[in-house]
Amino acid sequence: MDDFDWIYMMEKMQNIKLFSRNMIVRGSKEYEIPAQHLELLSCLALHDENMTPLNISKMMGVSKTIISRILDKLIEDGYVNKTKDENDKRSYKINLTELGRDKLNKIYKYYLAPIYVLRKELGSKEFTTLMSNIEKANELLKNYDDSAKHNS
Repeated sequence: MDDFDWIYMMEKMQNIKLFSRNMIVRGSKEYEIPAQHLELLSCLALHDENMTPLNISKMMGVSKTIISRILDKLIEDGYVNKTKDENDKRSYKINLTELGRDKLNKIYKYYLAPIYVLRKELGSKEFTTLMSNIEKANELLKNYDDSAKHNS
């Protein structure tokens, strides 16, 4: 690895962390749902709803234990349900309920407000470039994380 000036790189890392914190909308009393719970509901809405907890865990980049805790609460609140996988009795699939879909429809503008601000203020071209760079960075870091796991 190249020997970058660590102070400069630490400043950049802090900027990335601040950006990430600014993008996360905190739950409000009005909507009464934590951001990670909303993210999980969004994953189900955007992708094949018949997802396993492991699929969701990989997609969100959090442990299966955390996903299980979130799912327990979402099931309790009636936003998702789980059904046994007919092919693998040890596994189960997660699906959005009508109540979960309604919840998403009511709060998506609130949850997505930071990204809407970016798109409006940056303009379409600069916003698209930013999103493309973030997607590239995520892919590079995913590959880095995967290779680090294989080399340990």
